[in-house]
Amino acid sequence: MEELERERAKAQVRDVRDPEALRQLESLRLARTELERQFSATSHERRRDQIGQAMAEIDRRMAETSSLLEA
Repeated sequence: MEELERERAKAQVRDVRDPEALRQLESLRLARTELERQFSATSHERRRDQIGQAMAEIDRRMAETSSLLEA
């Protein structure tokens, strides 16, 4: 949660060059938070694997989007 707050503060300080990319990044953060909640509540191993793969994909997309904002 603290990490999310730091990221938001950083995003607000930064010159917003691409508001659509910023919106997409925030959406990805929210999706990852929801997946983390599901992961902690799930005991079925196959479902945990699926959620882990989904989180990895979101992390990949977040990194891609972040690089667009930093460029």
